[in-house]
Amino acid sequence: MATRKKSRGKSGAKKSGKRSGTKARAKKAAAKRPAKRSAVKRLRLRRVLRKSAAKKKAAKRPAAKKAVVKRIAAKKVAAKRAASASSNAPSNGGENPGALSRVTRVAKELAQQTTTAVSEGVEKVKEMGGSLVERVTG
Repeated sequence: MATRKKSRGKSGAKKSGKRSGTKARAKKAAAKRPAKRSAVKRLRLRRVLRKSAAKKKAAKRPAAKKAVVKRIAAKKVAAKRAASASSNAPSNGGENPGALSRVTRVAKELAQQTTTAVSEGVEKVKEMGGSLVERVTG
């Protein structure tokens, strides 16, 4: 059997067979670890770790919590203001009073025109009916 010659220190080039300390540690850690996790399990673990990290970060920064509370309160106040402003608005949709009178005038005029058109149409139908009766009997 061939014997290996031991190296005496760090002089000279590193031999390719020699392992560095980090590689040896990585191999030991891999041996202790269970078999590879499925992709779904890795994603779930990553989400859980992110959530816990976010919670820890938020717990360390109480000023951030105060800012969030202030923002929420400001939104509530703005919503109340908007609601009260809309309840005080005029009932005609914010238009000027002349618009309402114009709408009523146009509606009355339109009703009159339709009534006239219908009555004329009825008269025309009566005339046509009379002429048909004359043609048939006459």
